[in-house]
Amino acid sequence: MTEPRITAEHPAITVVDRGMSIGKAAVITIVSAILVAISTYGVIRGTLSAGMTRLLAVVALLTFVAMVYGLIELSLAVIATTAERRRHAREVSERRQGDRARKPRS
Repeated sequence: MTEPRITAEHPAITVVDRGMSIGKAAVITIVSAILVAISTYGVIRGTLSAGMTRLLAVVALLTFVAMVYGLIELSLAVIATTAERRRHAREVSERRQGDRARKPRS
């Protein structure tokens, strides 16, 4: 395999997948939580037929899984956003010149 040459004109760019955005993860979580609540209420109320109650129980279970997935993605998105802000702040502080420049550690 040949390795790509890195020049000053075209520095190597690493593409990092940041995952799902905070907004999308929040929407998935909120919609799933609403569906879990509605379907659970329908199951607990017990006024529907046996088939419909079973269907609502399956919907409640699946949307609960989707809600947990949304919560996990939401937490990962918050962590990625925080890490990106810290990385950007570090780059800015490293570019400072003169008295505001970062001093080397001794």
